[in-house]
Amino acid sequence: MPQASNTSSDTGWLKDLSDVADKDNVYLSDRGWVYRHYKGDGTAFWDEVIIAGEVPASDSPAAFGAASPTFLTGDGDAAPVENLTAISIRGLQTATNGVAESYLTVVTSSNISDETYLWTSSDGSATFSAGTAANTTVTFSTAGDFTLTCTATSVTAGDTVSDTITVTVS
Repeated sequence: MPQASNTSSDTGWLKDLSDVADKDNVYLSDRGWVYRHYKGDGTAFWDEVIIAGEVPASDSPAAFGAASPTFLTGDGDAAPVENLTAISIRGLQTATNGVAESYLTVVTSSNISDETYLWTSSDGSATFSAGTAANTTVTFSTAGDFTLTCTATSVTAGDTVSDTITVTVS
């Protein structure tokens, strides 16, 4: 019978049989010990019963498939966290004073979908059509050489990446 007091004997074999299994994804459900498989950015998952049986109510098992069960076992190997790898600004590196030019970003990451953006320019009077979007238009109001920077941040990945280009405005 699967129960909390048998954590080691019920789930100890998991790491021995698979070098990719992560005991941090195991929880005790009302159907037995369950392994949670994550897909993509970690918001999608499916559960698999690995030790089936009636669980004593005194162990307070989670309902099978619960959105946020308490993971009772752990081997210290947390699931890998996806990172924002790089960002690249695409657009003209020459612009005309007073004319809106389009710029877009390409962010490299596998499964991140919560990026936020911030565009800045060394030309303090430059205006952005969408200063917190992946794509924007910029209107420079002064001639000269200016930097244009876009910074992407992800809460899921817990990191930030930036790219800067120099734009010559005439």
